[in-house]
Amino acid sequence: MRQHDCHVIMEHFLPIGIRSILPEKVRSAITKLCFFFRSICSKVIDPEILPTLQKEIVITLCELEMYFPPSFFDIMVHLVVHLVKETQLCGPAYMRWMYPAERYMKILKGYVKSRSRPEGCIVERYIVEEAVEFCTEYLSNVQSIGLPRAQIFDKMEGKKLIGNKIVTISRDERDQVHLYVLHNNNEVEPYVEMHKDVLRRLNPNRNENWIVIEHNQSFIQWLKDHIYLKRSSDPSSVTERLRCLAYCPSLHLFSHSAYSINGYTFYTKEQDDKSTMQNSGVTVLAEAMHISSMKDLNPKYANLSYFGVIEHIWVFDYEKFQIPIFGCKWVNSSGIRMDKYGFLQVDLTRVGYKDEPFILASQAKQVFYVNDPKSTKWSIVLFSNKVTDDSGVDQCDIDVENESCIRRNELNRNDEVEDLIPDESYIRNDHNEGIWINSSVRIAKKQVINIPTKKRKRC
Repeated sequence: MRQHDCHVIMEHFLPIGIRSILPEKVRSAITKLCFFFRSICSKVIDPEILPTLQKEIVITLCELEMYFPPSFFDIMVHLVVHLVKETQLCGPAYMRWMYPAERYMKILKGYVKSRSRPEGCIVERYIVEEAVEFCTEYLSNVQSIGLPRAQIFDKMEGKKLIGNKIVTISRDERDQVHLYVLHNNNEVEPYVEMHKDVLRRLNPNRNENWIVIEHNQSFIQWLKDHIYLKRSSDPSSVTERLRCLAYCPSLHLFSHSAYSINGYTFYTKEQDDKSTMQNSGVTVLAEAMHISSMKDLNPKYANLSYFGVIEHIWVFDYEKFQIPIFGCKWVNSSGIRMDKYGFLQVDLTRVGYKDEPFILASQAKQVFYVNDPKSTKWSIVLFSNKVTDDSGVDQCDIDVENESCIRRNELNRNDEVEDLIPDESYIRNDHNEGIWINSSVRIAKKQVINIPTKKRKRC
């Protein structure tokens, strides 16, 4: 493995791999070291947390000295103390990595055709490539050297990858998807509030929960009739897109096994089982209404993250445009928890929200589920980074950085809790140096160390 692969394993998979082995305090020290590297190597770093990181890494190294032999601590382990200061002076670590230079060295080595003159081959090929790339900027319908930009745009805007078959769905499924599309469209949003106001005026004695249920049952037909009457009186008042949205799509649609959108590549669960890679994990942030009972007159709205796997990838045809839809199997709220180390865990067998399985493909973010070594029932959630067409900071980078902060805070909070296991069980016993404190009488005795002298041989 290359050095970058080792970094990925250390930052993401090593804390998971040691969850079922090693004593708890040793495991905690190693986990905090991994989280430190993940925080210091992220694209988004809050300067205000750097002093906290410096204090934490000093404590972490002291804990490692308690549990690991002296031979483990060479100069490379000590240099970890200076990484925070280096970040404060030079910026994020990814801007100073040697990985891009090492990858580019492979390209330069590929330029060599004559091993007796490697420098000349590299120079000539480099000049030719620069000249060709410069000329292509002034030619139309010519792709420049490198990764085609169309491929990146397809990953962002949406492109089918595997499978292209026509399926027929039920009318209830069609109406369920269509209602979700209408509720998540800015052009339809004013009509949603208009319909709810109509229901409130006609039913003044009903609570908000009843209004929402009645709205979901009658909004599709109400919008269709309302847009039809509005177009009849003034055709210019209704856009072509709104007209297409008001009429339900066909029951016959295209189904795919893989789809690329938002910088991610998504698979269905069925396709995932055939592949060596996992691409069916999905999460979405949505607003939900919370009520204590059916008679609750004061519902609360809050944003929640939902986790699940993709079961279907459907593309609905609205005459003038198409909308990709993901049909997912969501995890119930009782199947989501966060442990004391800050790992987000889900139980994929606890299925919930069966009446709301669909989301827009443009809303989906990709996650990966790693089996928890401590419990085969639970899976640990790892967030994915999207592929974008620029080098700017994406929201997912901020989310990953916030996730690291949450995990560090959870670890520090656990350190404040009184430990059930005594510290003496973790102390090294491979040497007798330093001061030993007897916990029973609390008397410090200094160990006398006799340094043996080397005798000289007599001639």
